[in-house]
Amino acid sequence: MEVLEVLTNAGYDAFLVGGAVRNTLLGLPVSDFDLATSAKPEEVVQLFDKVIPTGLQHGTVTVMYLGEAFEVTTFREDKKYTDFRHPSGVSYLGSIEGDLARRDFTINSMALSKEGKLIDLHGGQKDLSCKLIRTVGNPADRFQEDALRMLRAIRFLSKLGFALDTKTEESLTENAHLLKHVAIERLQTEFSKLMGGKAVNLALKQLVFCRVHHYLPGLSQMASTLTKDVDLSLLETDFERWAWLSSHADHPVSFLKEWRLSNNSIKQVERLITFSLEVQREGWNNRTVYDALPNAKGCERLLSVIEQRDPNLREIDRITSELPMTSREMLVVTGNDLISWTQSEPGPWVGEAIREIELAVITEKIKNEKSSIRRWLKQWRTQ
Repeated sequence: MEVLEVLTNAGYDAFLVGGAVRNTLLGLPVSDFDLATSAKPEEVVQLFDKVIPTGLQHGTVTVMYLGEAFEVTTFREDKKYTDFRHPSGVSYLGSIEGDLARRDFTINSMALSKEGKLIDLHGGQKDLSCKLIRTVGNPADRFQEDALRMLRAIRFLSKLGFALDTKTEESLTENAHLLKHVAIERLQTEFSKLMGGKAVNLALKQLVFCRVHHYLPGLSQMASTLTKDVDLSLLETDFERWAWLSSHADHPVSFLKEWRLSNNSIKQVERLITFSLEVQREGWNNRTVYDALPNAKGCERLLSVIEQRDPNLREIDRITSELPMTSREMLVVTGNDLISWTQSEPGPWVGEAIREIELAVITEKIKNEKSSIRRWLKQWRTQ
């Protein structure tokens, strides 16, 4: 890796660390490249053309190199944690050993040199082979330093399909209440990743077993939902997963707002729930598929999980392929055409007419042609 070479050729120690090493050993794709080095941030800045000061207070900069982003952090140890989340400061170190000791879990505390030499001081490689998530050192210390690590532990369980080490699990249960000190936005980020893991069902059961769900927005009354055996792996997007979860809340929108989802995300989730309810009542037909596009398949996946059946995506494809049009933009007339033809004033009737024209076209009562629509409009206006 060129960035490692630049650092080491300049006389600094430098290693690939964290999730990149873990995924490399597991044969998984590496998307985030984190490096640890003896070089100070200002020294890293001098070595590369484009460096972004993303976390100078923690000794971190982001190096942009050949179109890739590399997070480069100076060897450090964290000073005392005062808010169960952030260290009061950091001290730079001269070697990788102390830097690895401050990390959360053994599987994330390994380092790899540019020559391919693995530095594993805390049994991370063994825990990978045993499929265990275990903290570096005393779990109570790690969780009291940074309470978010408890949710991260279960997120890794979900992502990798591993189990929690016994002492780690016991300490997580004892310290779960500290999660109330963590900002909702940070909890949401971890929980969204947890929901997208291959072992999500196991992870949700672990949340309940360790009583973590009591300290996450809206989940304290959802134990039966979280431990239900449904195939959540069928859900492909964050919107679908949040739709499934929030559909079990008394007030879905309030639930999503508690989690601080963006207004756009809440709107997308609402659409999925609304159209899924329509399909439950009517089944899939030209109108329900048209209205649900472009998320009709997401609605079907959501319904398949709720109804505990296999999704019938071929039916969605069949109906979509036979639709005369798949969006309002494909309609050959506009509101201005209707106003001009009828010599009428603009008003709510225009939107109502456009919607009725859409339905008539997609149900093949009329063709998507101006002459056909104009004849239909004349009849509709006289009703």
